[in-house]
Amino acid sequence: MLPYLKDRALVLHRYPHGITEKSFYQKDASAYFPSWIPRISVRKKENGKTNYLVCNEAATLVYLANQLTLVFHTWQSEVGKINYPTKLIFDFDPPPRSGFDLVRWAAFECKKLLDELGLPSFVMTTGSRGLHVVVPLKPKHTFDVVHSFAKDCAKLLIARHPKKLTLEMRKAERGRKLFLDVLRNTYAQISVVPYSLRAKPGAPIATPISWAELQRSDMNPQRYTIKNIFQRLARSKNPWRDFKSKATTLTAAQKKLKTLPHRY
Repeated sequence: MLPYLKDRALVLHRYPHGITEKSFYQKDASAYFPSWIPRISVRKKENGKTNYLVCNEAATLVYLANQLTLVFHTWQSEVGKINYPTKLIFDFDPPPRSGFDLVRWAAFECKKLLDELGLPSFVMTTGSRGLHVVVPLKPKHTFDVVHSFAKDCAKLLIARHPKKLTLEMRKAERGRKLFLDVLRNTYAQISVVPYSLRAKPGAPIATPISWAELQRSDMNPQRYTIKNIFQRLARSKNPWRDFKSKATTLTAAQKKLKTLPHRY
C-alpha cells in the first residue's frame, strides 16, 4: 500500500465497533494523533482548511490500523502539487443484480479507447462491486482539465454503446445500464487505495490486476481477500510496478479525442 499512499492527502474510514456497526470518515487529523505523522493543510472548496494526514511509512499504517481504520482513501494528487492530479480514474458502477460480465466488458471498452488515444491504462478490482481503470499522469493538468477529459471520454463511450452505459447520476434513471463514474477526478474527491481492505464480509481487498487476469473466468471484484492476498503477492509480480514510470500528459490525447468516430 505504501507506494500508493505516499505523499497523498489521506481520508480514513474507521469502524470502531466492526463492519456491522456505525462507521465514520475522517479527514481532519485528530489532536491526539502523534506529531511524527505528517500533515498537509489543504484549502476547502469554499471556506477554511482541512488538516489531512499523510502516510509515508509502515509505522503510520500500523498506528492508523490500531485506530480501527479499515479502508484507506486518498486524493488523486500529491502534496507537492495538490491542484494537479497524478492519476485519472474511471470507476465502473454496475446496476443492481447484474453480473460481472458487464463490468469486465466496459473496462475493456475503456481500455480500447485509451489505447486509441495513446494512453497507458491500469486496472484494479475495487473489493466492492466494480473496477477502476486508471491512467497515470504527470502533474501538468488541473483537476478541471482532467475531469473534463474523463467526461468527454465517457461521453464517447456512451455514444458508442448507448444501451449499456450511462453518466446518469440518479440510480433510478439508470435502468440496466452501467454508470461510468468520472467524478473522482474533481478537486477534493477521493478513491480507495490499492491493497486497502474493504468493509465487507470476507475482508475483500482492492487489488491491482493485469489486463490478462481480467479475462479469467474466476475474476471478480472480490476475488482477493485477506485470506489469499499474501499468496498472490508471494507468487506474482505487481502488475502496477510500472505505474509511475508510465505517467503521461493528456495534451496529445485531447487532440486525438476530437478526431475519433463515435461509431466503429
